[in-house]
Amino acid sequence: MSTDALSPMETTSLADQAYRRLRAAIREGSLLPGEKITERDLAARLGVSPTPVREALRQLVHEKVVERVGARALRIADHSASARAEIVEAEVRLSALMARLAARKATDAQLADLAEILEQADALVDETEQDLARHGTRADTTDRLVAVHRLLRRFHHQVEAAAGNPVLEGLLQQARAFSDEERLDLTIKLAPGRAEAFRRRFREHRSLLDALLDRDEERAELLAAHHHREALHQLSSS
Repeated sequence: MSTDALSPMETTSLADQAYRRLRAAIREGSLLPGEKITERDLAARLGVSPTPVREALRQLVHEKVVERVGARALRIADHSASARAEIVEAEVRLSALMARLAARKATDAQLADLAEILEQADALVDETEQDLARHGTRADTTDRLVAVHRLLRRFHHQVEAAAGNPVLEGLLQQARAFSDEERLDLTIKLAPGRAEAFRRRFREHRSLLDALLDRDEERAELLAAHHHREALHQLSSS
């Protein structure tokens, strides 16, 4: 049975939790494209004060998910399918460019950090595979999946930092089709049914690191473009 993404929240919820709930409501259709919204109504539906909702909406406006159409008027952005595809393509191209720059400019210390992140992720994946081999579908691997996801997002953010271009990094933040937390929610939802696709994309991180270590800018750019395009298309099709 599905749950209402806008059911009341605990009073201790923070702005980031309100943000996640609102993103989920938009994604699942509880809030429709073009629908007018107010801080007061959303706060009442979530069972919190307007303050965390206001902060969440500020972030959603920044991400162009919500539009401000007046001093106090807001509505859910109505992006066409072609516009959403263009947003995904913008993120792919920027991510690929950042990988090219990282291959050129990353320091030895930054490359060592990237290698360490993947070592940690590899260990968690190995533990997960062993658990699945022993217990099959009864194995509860959610905690490890969350940990691996956070490590891989850290890996990508470190690649972006290694590119050494804060302006491009800022543009990429604005161009993201999904927030890190939304990616996590979708990954948890999709992983059981698309395990082999997720395994393949996990291995691609090692290939990207090898290209960075080799200072091969073209290969790093191509690998990053392919990796991010496949990941975003899978998330977009959920």
